[in-house]
Amino acid sequence: MLVLVLWQQKPVEAQPQPAEILAIYFTPPVGAQQGLIKQIDQAKKSIRVMAYGFTQPELAQALVKAKKRGVQVELIQDDKSANNNREALEPLFLAGIEIRSDGEHAIFHNKVMLIDDDIVITGSYNFTKSAEKRNAENIVIFRSAYAARRYAENWATHWQHAEKMTILPPPKKK
Repeated sequence: MLVLVLWQQKPVEAQPQPAEILAIYFTPPVGAQQGLIKQIDQAKKSIRVMAYGFTQPELAQALVKAKKRGVQVELIQDDKSANNNREALEPLFLAGIEIRSDGEHAIFHNKVMLIDDDIVITGSYNFTKSAEKRNAENIVIFRSAYAARRYAENWATHWQHAEKMTILPPPKKK
């Protein structure tokens, strides 16, 4: 008996798509965090975060401020990194921001923010203190309805299988 299994990924459009580059950051020097906060502060409708690492309290506070002004804020984190992320997750959790943990993969290594369905923020930059102060990292921020739609589709796939965080993870063991 022969069994044929086909796996098909949604094809990417073949035509080049326009994108407006809003900012590019490299660390060092420090300053990328302020660029992220600027974009968060300008959000009007939604902010969706996919984060492997999320330890920057300043980013957490900016997301909480966005939530308080009526922006829908949601975060998917790597399940195995949750304990490391506790300090920054706590204010999000207490503000009622839905956080989910993705444990479906070896690691959930995404570093993405989607803002208002047309701005994409991505790069090697984890949303961590180390990314801002110690590591060599990069971020590109661009406006593209096409790219935002593709990232939103990917977001939705992970959001569906990620588990809702109902309690804060235990503090990181020292």
